[in-house]
Amino acid sequence: MRALRGSWPPYILLVRTPLERMRKYTVWTLVGAAGIIGLLLTAEVQFRSPWLLVCVAVVVPQYVRISAIAMPGLGIPVARPWEIPATAVVALVGWWASLMTLPLGFGWAILPASILAAVAACHTGGTRWAITVLGSAFIGVSGLAAAEAADTMTTEALPWTLAVAVISVVFVLSNLLQVWLWSVIRQLDDARALAADLAVAEERLRFAAELHDVQGHHLQAIALKGELAERLIGHDDAAARVQAAAVSELARQALRETRGVVHGYRRTSLSTEIGNAVDILRAAGIAAAVDGDATAVPPALQPLFGALVREGTTNILRHTAAGVCDLVVSVADGRARVRLSNDGVRPSTGDPGSGIDSLRERFAAIGGQLRTEAGDGRFALVGEAAVG
Repeated sequence: MRALRGSWPPYILLVRTPLERMRKYTVWTLVGAAGIIGLLLTAEVQFRSPWLLVCVAVVVPQYVRISAIAMPGLGIPVARPWEIPATAVVALVGWWASLMTLPLGFGWAILPASILAAVAACHTGGTRWAITVLGSAFIGVSGLAAAEAADTMTTEALPWTLAVAVISVVFVLSNLLQVWLWSVIRQLDDARALAADLAVAEERLRFAAELHDVQGHHLQAIALKGELAERLIGHDDAAARVQAAAVSELARQALRETRGVVHGYRRTSLSTEIGNAVDILRAAGIAAAVDGDATAVPPALQPLFGALVREGTTNILRHTAAGVCDLVVSVADGRARVRLSNDGVRPSTGDPGSGIDSLRERFAAIGGQLRTEAGDGRFALVGEAAVG
């Protein structure tokens, strides 16, 4: 259908869609966690060991980077082959050095535990859990060995080692929760986009089926009568002329009924168009609200405003990540007005279509006006025309 060629104007900029807000939340959660870790460890070392501060400065940013790599869609490039092993070595060296230079505690186990959590998030299935278990055990056992070698172990070895391993596992699980949440949000966004495409495809199929039902019979009859007329030529010219006339009449009838289908599609009442639009939007997961009485719009203007609703609805489905859509119908001061607005505008891709331009010409032809409004994270398509 013609409205499917519409597109939002190219000057629309990216606004905060639900997925974009979740992306920002995820990034800032990782940065915030890393910042807290860095501040706690820096406060504990109190600049008595510059090398430990170097380890913190290396490991904490890498924790954010590697964790983000495990979440596709955040825009973080893939790590270089040496990057993760080198970061793991720095984290372990910092952990071991802390046991030799600071009072015995669990705090610095966060360094290797954070990298373990980030690496585990980059894997799936059994590999992820094997990395978690073996990595946690290695952090605990290697820390025990470092403390024993430096003769700084002042507590029971086994409970201390188990506690360090448990801390590592908990850190991994918390990181995996963040990765899982991001994955779910992306899947929901993909499903919503698919639902919108399916809604548009369903409308196309409905119109195609209706057109096929109307034309199929007539075209078959035309083909048969045309073949019969061809056979009669030279044998019974009078009968051939009768069949040729029948072919012409069938063609005219098919044309009338085809125009009737298109006319009925385009002349549907504004109330019906709004009802169809609300059903399609809600099927695509978009909250749609309608305010005003569509029957107050004069019958002569209803096809035009119905086309506005179809065009705007199609563009919302195809070119936005809308979560909320509002449609307001009003008739006041001798003018009818329909305003269709939504959030979740995406940046325009490719050449803009002709749908909105065509609508603008149709409004102008009757002395009306069609305009677009953008701002505060929303886009609106507004049509006005005199009712007199």
